[in-house]
Amino acid sequence: MTSESINKTKRPIIQYAIGTTFLASILVVYVFTQPSTKFIDRVARDEHGAEKLSRTAEEMPKLQTSKVLHTQEVQESSEDNFASMLQKAATDDKIVILTEVNEAFAAPNSMLDLFLESFHNGDNIEHLLDHLIIVAMDQKAFEKCNSVHRLCYLHEQIGSDLSSEKAYLSKDYLDLVWSKVRLWQFILEQGYSFLFTDVDAMWFRNPFRHISVYADLTLATDVFYGNPEDHNNMPNTGLVFAKPTRKNIEVLKYWREARKRFPTTNEQTVYDKIKHELVSKFQLKVQYVSTAYWGNFCQPQKDFTKLSTFHACCHSGLAIKLAHIKSVIEEWKMYKSIYLKS
Repeated sequence: MTSESINKTKRPIIQYAIGTTFLASILVVYVFTQPSTKFIDRVARDEHGAEKLSRTAEEMPKLQTSKVLHTQEVQESSEDNFASMLQKAATDDKIVILTEVNEAFAAPNSMLDLFLESFHNGDNIEHLLDHLIIVAMDQKAFEKCNSVHRLCYLHEQIGSDLSSEKAYLSKDYLDLVWSKVRLWQFILEQGYSFLFTDVDAMWFRNPFRHISVYADLTLATDVFYGNPEDHNNMPNTGLVFAKPTRKNIEVLKYWREARKRFPTTNEQTVYDKIKHELVSKFQLKVQYVSTAYWGNFCQPQKDFTKLSTFHACCHSGLAIKLAHIKSVIEEWKMYKSIYLKS
């Protein structure tokens, strides 16, 4: 084969290679010069099959900021409503009574009904209902509250479902019991004293008569050892009275902050762990009330000549609490019918 024929054979091959390389170069340039779509911009199809890009990464910070601002606005609006309710509920010397309830405890014939009934069956304490705010932790509890009481406040927790009965020390249980400490702090910051009562603490007489003027903080006890100033008494936060002092506000802040040290523990146990710190750091004066006056099932003393309240603590489960506290209520009614005839 001559050199001329060889050259004629090679020419098409060379031309094809040059053409392919040129086209590939154009393709590379096109791809790398187009605006990139970030990975987060995933394609979603609507009901008509049209493609829509989800929010870009640049939009996400704006969205998060908007959510934060909305949450803050809702919280501020809610706090304004609560502050207005405090004003309506307060006594002349700016004291409010407070309890919390969720759907399980607010259900018909459940604990809320018994709690409110105890004021009517008590010894001249029905007027105290005028100063009681019931904090509902979910919408159903709020609706029930509004059907039986005039001062109801909806205090839903974002990200938590607090409507049903909660297992002891579960996350939702801890959110439920710690939420009240934040409310306590807010009440003090508004300049009001409060007496908090668990909704499973029945009222027979006015418990204010057992609160000393010297104490910053007054607590019920699970077990009382005889001295109201003895910090070895076992505290119970089912009944708590506090004055609106700067000291008490700082105490509650410190108490809430201590949750980080004991993340799987309820507010009562945390208080018991830090009570000596509170006394030392803030010179806190605490009064622990005898179980003879603020009674319970932990150290039961059912002397109805002394009892002002009786708390269904030291029993687990709503059904068991209801059964036992109903028997105490019946004993009180019998006592009252015999010895407190009007």
